[in-house]
Amino acid sequence: MPIDKDPYGRRTLDFIDKLRSLTDFNEVSQAIFKEIEWFGFDCVSILTMPGPEPADLRERILLNTRPPEFTQRYIEKNYVAYDPVLKEVRKDFNSYSWTDIRRLGGLNKIEREILDEPTEFGLFDGLAVPNLTRSGAVTMFGPCGADPDLSPRARSAIELIGMYSVSALESARRKEAVHRPKQSRLSTREREIMQWVATGRSDDEIGQILGLTARTVNWHVENAKQKLDAYRRTYAVVQAIRLGEISL
Repeated sequence: MPIDKDPYGRRTLDFIDKLRSLTDFNEVSQAIFKEIEWFGFDCVSILTMPGPEPADLRERILLNTRPPEFTQRYIEKNYVAYDPVLKEVRKDFNSYSWTDIRRLGGLNKIEREILDEPTEFGLFDGLAVPNLTRSGAVTMFGPCGADPDLSPRARSAIELIGMYSVSALESARRKEAVHRPKQSRLSTREREIMQWVATGRSDDEIGQILGLTARTVNWHVENAKQKLDAYRRTYAVVQAIRLGEISL
């Protein structure tokens, strides 16, 4: 179908063009909200996927308009560790709808609970779209609603919208950070430990030098990674050097 006769393709290209003209985080957010409404989505969550180590999900949320009570319940029950939608996404890095996961079957009790709870808030289906950021982290673009359009053409459009939305939001956030008053992101202890990490020392070695347990050292490193928006230690070191937190 020619692009000018395809409403999904035309809207998506127009949306991408619009994002390119926006630099303010709130303006980008509003553009995303308006666009997903056309597809029948009522809200959206965008977050950085946690790695294998424990992490506070609240610090990984880039944008979220899901009901506060639902979000709080999801965080408090640590659903991110058991979410069957995210589990499938991690397997092959494809997008999945909630309906897709139900059709796959084989869900245990907590997985069924995770899929059923959103219905209490009028959210009956959604889509999880993974994206890889420049830092190597995986972000999840997750619109949902009462009766969203999840036809093949709509899904393709949403996947593109998700990719460009995440990029635009992160770009806007970086611009805001540049214009904020200069302020250290890391604590004194975090900078001290990241300085040693940059030299290639292990957690055990750093702990012996500083009189800390390896577990405590790792805890400080993980906090530093979150503050530096880094998924891997090596990238956290690069970020810390770039931001002037440590030096070689």
